[in-house]
Amino acid sequence: PSYRFDGDMAMTYVMRGDSMGALRSTVIMKTDICGFTPKTSVLSETELSLLLNAHKRFITDVAANNEGIIVKGEGDAFWMIFPSVTRAALAAVEMHQELRLMQIGKGDDERLAIRVVITLGDVLHHNNDIFGDTVNLTARIESVTPPDEIYLSQAAWLAINKSKIHTTFVNEWMFKGLSQPNHIYKVEQTHRTRVITNQVIVVTDVGGFTQYYQSHSIADTEYLLISLENITKRACEIHGGIIRIVKGDVYSLTFCEAEHALAAMEQLCHQWELFMQHNNVTCGMRVGIYRGDMYIFRSFGYGEAGVIARLLSGLRFSGQDPISILVGQNIYDAVQRSCWEQKLHIVDIERMTIPIHWNKGLFFQKLIDNGNVYEVTRSHTPQS
Repeated sequence: PSYRFDGDMAMTYVMRGDSMGALRSTVIMKTDICGFTPKTSVLSETELSLLLNAHKRFITDVAANNEGIIVKGEGDAFWMIFPSVTRAALAAVEMHQELRLMQIGKGDDERLAIRVVITLGDVLHHNNDIFGDTVNLTARIESVTPPDEIYLSQAAWLAINKSKIHTTFVNEWMFKGLSQPNHIYKVEQTHRTRVITNQVIVVTDVGGFTQYYQSHSIADTEYLLISLENITKRACEIHGGIIRIVKGDVYSLTFCEAEHALAAMEQLCHQWELFMQHNNVTCGMRVGIYRGDMYIFRSFGYGEAGVIARLLSGLRFSGQDPISILVGQNIYDAVQRSCWEQKLHIVDIERMTIPIHWNKGLFFQKLIDNGNVYEVTRSHTPQS
């Protein structure tokens, strides 16, 4: 077992030339999902397996982006090594930020939160595993690390680039099995605007939602919103989208590719049409799609491309279907010579009605200057 080797034993093996591996100074990071068992107890084996695989890919990708590698995984927990404490801390901050962004709209009782520990010290590397006092210390610090936090050992704190990473002292602990008290620090995770570049930004808006909740019960309104959430999540899961911002009945999503976004929205609109039919709901669905950069600060999103996508979701014209998808010129350009090109047709700008609060302002002019507006031709769901 990896935790039974202390530093002196590891050094003895190395000094004698035995085949126990190499002892070297190493930056260790350990992550695990807080409250994993109660939060996942309702999942089937298949759902749990999919969740764990997705989480492993997420941790692996963020670590690799910061020059880290996974040494071993234990269910929802992972041990990693990094070339420096600063790179490890940057990776840990990114993990926390990305995990929150992927779960916008979820409360603390249902979202997945991780805790992260970073240590530095002599570590024995043997058979793709790690051993020694520093490994023991990492596990001990993890036991006192709260969700959403990044804790550092004193050695890691001394080595971190404090001009890049802001830290504060947490407390002093005497851990079982360790002879000296340990000063523990944490990384202060300042909320800064993140720029997500060159994304396909999708805004969905339920038509007539205000009139609906004003004329229906709270239970009916909650059922509509829960159904909308489930339909949106499913479309994103299948087609690789991420829910970035939720404001009532309006969702802001991002996709890497225009074709994936269009496929997701075609599925979402189909499912919403079924919901309307089965529940005698008259609220339509308006979707706007545009490519550009999205700026995210905490749970806020802003930027020109997002505003234009929102504008597209709000445009109206005579003969428009209650469920419609409008896209900008840069989306049309991205899907040329694909099956989607034949499904997009130009909408006459002169027939459009712009919501009064837009007042044909700067962003509408920007949309027009950049080219045409296109509507996606949909095959309607048969009446059941």
